[in-house]
Formats: sequence, structure tokens, C-alpha cells
Amino acid sequence: MQRDFHTLTVSDTRREIGGAATSVTFDVPPDLTDLFQWTAGQHLTLRFQIAGAEQRRSYTISNPPGSALRITVKRVKDGIVSNHIGDTLLPGGTVDVMPPFGHFTLQPGALKRRTHYFFGAGSGITPLYAMINSVLTDEPHSSAHLVFGNANANSVIFQDELEQLLEQHPNQFTLRHVLSHPSMLSWFSPWRTGRLDADTIQAAITETPPVAQDTHYWICGPGSMNTDIREALRNLDVPDDRIHMESFGGDAQDDLSEPGMAATARIRLGGKVSEVPVAAGQTLLDAAIAAGLNPPFSCQSGVCGACAAQLEGGTVHMRNRMALEDRDVEKGLILCCQSVATQKELSLRFED
Repeated sequence: MQRDFHTLTVSDTRREIGGAATSVTFDVPPDLTDLFQWTAGQHLTLRFQIAGAEQRRSYTISNPPGSALRITVKRVKDGIVSNHIGDTLLPGGTVDVMPPFGHFTLQPGALKRRTHYFFGAGSGITPLYAMINSVLTDEPHSSAHLVFGNANANSVIFQDELEQLLEQHPNQFTLRHVLSHPSMLSWFSPWRTGRLDADTIQAAITETPPVAQDTHYWICGPGSMNTDIREALRNLDVPDDRIHMESFGGDAQDDLSEPGMAATARIRLGGKVSEVPVAAGQTLLDAAIAAGLNPPFSCQSGVCGACAAQLEGGTVHMRNRMALEDRDVEKGLILCCQSVATQKELSLRFED
């Protein structure tokens, strides 16, 4: 798919957790409504010109489908884009936005009876919040259980909104807060203190066991948290096809063991096929851009999955693959921003 940017107007901004995060709502004009439909869990890629340089970042849509198009961006220390959003973006301003994409999605079904467990930390709540709302609204025979980890009570994004969901759906939704550094002066009483470890996962599932055979587990947070929870679930005999993960970065190390070789890549993009030279050590994304192509990309760190393509011939080494599940890799998907050639002839296709 050739993903183009569209200029959207900011309709509202809201400070979250004392200004450490910002929710941004966009006005989608009628002629773009169909293009900007989304499934709970998908991202938007934003493009800015900051200090004379183009900056792209991918942020999860933090509202369920059918609501206003909204992202919630947590500030990152020295983060160029996150701080630009928090400091300068105001209602009436405009942003270049790519239509929604992403494979970490929950599609609700009105007649389905499922149990959904959600495990999140920090800003990893953004896709989970959209998913939980979708379950509660559009899958009324299913249950949703959230275990949400944060440093302290002041860092809990959507705290009030989650409490409202708990009040509105007491028989369908449970909420468990886990704080790693709780304040002794706070009124907030977490379910547990510490981190989202194997004991925490087992305790949550024991307290609210599945009520349906069709059970799914949704994980979103820093890379190490994701892998730890996945291993904890595997130790509980949860099959891999029921575990769905998205990483928000952190703690994942790039594998630089393979330097990459010079190659020629046959790239199908937007209905056209191009022969692209790839230098030794050059990623496929950089090679495509250098050749004048316009492939989709965003974070360039292996987290968002915007640059995913189908490898149809040859082999590559991915330095990082946080955005891909094992089953995605088995199907031949690669992240072009992280892939270097390990054969001289490659063939890849971006999704049509």
C-alpha cells in the first residue's frame, strides 16, 4: 500500500498526567472519513518539520473506532517530536498524518464470547484502552481484564476514564493497578506493588479465570516487559497464537552480528517494480529512499512496523524486529528499516 500523508487540523489538545503526556484530537474532513477508519490498536504516523529537518513518529490511536480520532503522546526526555507536540501543538494547528495502519488489532464481534486479558505499562495503555472500549461496547458477551503497571499514581494515563469504565461495566471489566514506586503519601491503593512479573500474571488470571475457551492475551509496553509476560504465559501453557504483543521500545538490543552485503533488490511498491542497489551495511529502507522511491516508514527503530514488506526472494538479517511476531517472520514479513542483505539478489513487495 502506498501510504500518503494528509493534512489534518487539530481540534483539541489535553494535558495528561500533569503535562507528562498530551492527547491530541484531529478533525477528519468528510472526504477523508473512509480513509481514516481504524481498528482498535492501530497507529497514525505524523510528519513534522522541526528545525529544518523532517521528523516522523508513529503513535497509537487512543480512542476506539467510532470516536474522535485521537492519539496520546507521552513525553520522552530530549524527545524531539514528543516535546514538540506537548509544547507547541494547539487547536487549529495542522499536522501531516498518514492513514491508520498496524497489525496489533482487536476486531470485536457482537456474538462472540471471549475472555480478554490486557497487560500494559506506561503509555502502552493507549492501544489497550481502545481495545478494551471496543470489547465493552461491541462484544457485550465477553469479559476484559486489565493489569496496568506504572511507577506511581501520578503516572497513570487515563486513570479517570478507566475508573468510569469500571463503574459502567462492573460485570464485564476488571482493573488492577500495579505500581513499582508508590508514594507513601498517596491515597491511591494499588492491587499490587512491584512489576508485572510471572507471579503477578498468575495471580491476576487466578483471581479472574477465563470464562470462555476462546481466550486472548494482549500485551503492550517496553520490550523486556513484553517478552517477560509472554514467557510467563507460555509457562501457563498459553499457546502462542493467543498471545498478541506490541512493543513501545526500550530494553531491546539491536543485533549487529551480521554487517550485511552489497546486493540488488527488486522492490514492488505502488504497482511498480524497481531495481535498487543496496550497499554493504545499508538497510533496505535507506536504499529504497536513496533510489528515489517513497516507501512507507515511521520510527526507523523496528517498533512501529510501518515499513514492513513481504520478502519474496533472497535472505536478510533484521537487526531488530520488535514490531513483528514470530508468525509474521515465518510468513516472510521483514522490517525494511532494520534489514540488511545477506544474499546478492533480493525481491520484496510492499503491501498492495
